[in-house]
Amino acid sequence: MALTFSDAKKISIVDYLSSIGIEPAKIRGNNFWYNSPLRGEKDPSFKVNNKLNLWYDHGSGEGGTLIDLGARLNTCTASEFVNQLSNCNPLPSTFSLHRNKPKEPENRLSILSIDELRNKELIEYLRGRGIDEDLAFQYCKQVSFEIANKNYLAVGFENKSGGFELRNNWFKGSSTPKDISFIDNDSNKLYVVEGFMDFLSIEQLKSRTPAFGTEADFLILNSLSFIQRSQDLLKSHETFLFLDNDQAGHTAKKNLHGCHIPFMDCSGFYSAHKDVNEYLVAQLEPAAKRSVRI
Repeated sequence: MALTFSDAKKISIVDYLSSIGIEPAKIRGNNFWYNSPLRGEKDPSFKVNNKLNLWYDHGSGEGGTLIDLGARLNTCTASEFVNQLSNCNPLPSTFSLHRNKPKEPENRLSILSIDELRNKELIEYLRGRGIDEDLAFQYCKQVSFEIANKNYLAVGFENKSGGFELRNNWFKGSSTPKDISFIDNDSNKLYVVEGFMDFLSIEQLKSRTPAFGTEADFLILNSLSFIQRSQDLLKSHETFLFLDNDQAGHTAKKNLHGCHIPFMDCSGFYSAHKDVNEYLVAQLEPAAKRSVRI
């Protein structure tokens, strides 16, 4: 369904933030207070007035409608963000304009247990993505989660706030809180990737590709919107970007240039592919490849 700008502005900002794993730190009447999704902070100064359906970031002095916020979070134009909403299939039914008190979405994801990775189907899924079992054991967990009273298993990758990115052969999602992941190898180099599959892919490629042989810290964004709030980390390292070869990745790099943040763009290494993992999978023997890629 193609949304107009008017339609998009009517979507509840509170519901949209919840749908991407951002929940209020406190609620005072119609005002929902958050730790700013646009900046790193410990004390919530980002306010959404649910009655007016407008936001204001007291720390930066910015504010506006859902369209303004979505464009900032996704490092895209207002039109591109409205197109993203239009392409939601279906548009989340929890989006609404009027919301007087917080409510849990009907299909809220809940973590049930976290274990060592041992499920054969999950291990086989990772093999299809080019990731060896031993490497996966180092960084991933087996996560049992519930949606709509049904239990599922996924490969889990933890972020720095204790939430998990979740993947299996049919599911791509995350638990709350949503945040970056950081692998500290005490290096002055920083490799930046969008998702943990790309991180694992670079680790996998180190044994085959001299270009990946040097030790580095890793910033796994888990959402491209987090790159703006990670600027201090980027500035403190010699930064190498391994972002997706798509419009969002190009826009993110353009924005970093605008902020005068130096980096090496490594996307040319896998220019014929969407991302590092797709490049890795292309190197596999045909029998090892999987048709389903989430």
